[in-house]
Amino acid sequence: MAGYKDYRSVSEFPSRVQKLDREELESQYFDLRREYKSLTISRGQLVRRQTEAKEKLHTLHVNLQQTSSILEQVQRERQQLQEALRYNTDKKLQLQERGSALERQVDSLTAQLNATTQLVREFEAVYEEVSEDKGILSLASRFTRLFNAAKRLLTTDVQAFMPKPLLRERPEDDWTSENPSNINRSILDDK
Repeated sequence: MAGYKDYRSVSEFPSRVQKLDREELESQYFDLRREYKSLTISRGQLVRRQTEAKEKLHTLHVNLQQTSSILEQVQRERQQLQEALRYNTDKKLQLQERGSALERQVDSLTAQLNATTQLVREFEAVYEEVSEDKGILSLASRFTRLFNAAKRLLTTDVQAFMPKPLLRERPEDDWTSENPSNINRSILDDK
């Protein structure tokens, strides 16, 4: 506020004008008129400032509502982004787990292929030895060696030739998984 004017009190003006002479009466009248004019101007300024304050308050209220709605929208978008991120993270973990499982399967199949190749090479080596030996006396020996090599090729478990870490694809006792082999295992263990 630009400057507060101290208005004269009503008691400073005489309540009875009969005792005043003409000059005093005119002087008091002009003082009263000047004070009243200043008071009217001040009231006008006050009304104008109140109107401006109401308009500013209304503008602030509208801005506050807009800001509140924008904040709600931002919060919703933030939640959607968090859900999308969580979904993407879950999918990424699933893909990593699936990739790891596929990698283990590929490693296992590669090891099985290598083991099978080793068995086939052993059979081929025995076959070549037998085919190079042309003696009639060694016919039974050659047949036995070839038969044993074929038997080994057909009956040997490939896993015997595989590295030990590849044989364990899943944990031995995963207490969190539920499958037909471990459902209600704790009930059976308690008996």
